Amino acid sequence: MTEYGQTSRHVAPAEQVAAPQFTVPYAVNLKLTSTGGLFSNDLYKVNDTNGDVVFKVIKGGIFFIHLRLVDATGNPLLTMKPEAFICHETWRVFRGDSSSPNDLLFIVRKHKIFQWKDNFDVFLATNTTDQAAPCDFKILARCQKCTICIGETDEIIAQMHRETAFFARDKLEITVNPNEDFAFVVSLIVILEEIKVSRRRRRHG
Repeated sequence: MTEYGQTSRHVAPAEQVAAPQFTVPYAVNLKLTSTGGLFSNDLYKVNDTNGDVVFKVIKGGIFFIHLRLVDATGNPLLTMKPEAFICHETWRVFRGDSSSPNDLLFIVRKHKIFQWKDNFDVFLATNTTDQAAPCDFKILARCQKCTICIGETDEIIAQMHRETAFFARDKLEITVNPNEDFAFVVSLIVILEEIKVSRRRRRHG
């Protein structure tokens, strides 16, 4: 078993997700804002430090909801789908606008069924056959903060903190370390937000 502080692999997500332009040799700062309304399919937008839109997240589907991450011009990059009948706490992410198993990129699922902390594991498509295999990335969510690390290590690739304003939408500040795919990171943060939304609906539904 891989011990904490080590990892059996580090597959660069840039080779698996989106496109090379979303991996750069410097840190990237982004701001994610919820834009969704009752009559809109636009759920989130992501801006850079200049205020320019980098990504949008669009809701699709009627009976089986999925989310699509698109670039500033509307080109589909990733399709995110919650697993049915698992309380929306396991998600599969596919390339572009596909949902074919052949285009699966990675899976996000809760670290343990019963856990006090909000931890999630990320398995790349090349690492989904062995149930005992260590995760490729992990998400550690703590109140208003979130940290994404490589596998079973404490090596951070990205962090998020929430800016909560009175009578205003929350804004999520995301910092992605150099040479990490920030489209991949944004998709993980969006999935985490949607899991929280789903939990609130179940509690008040």
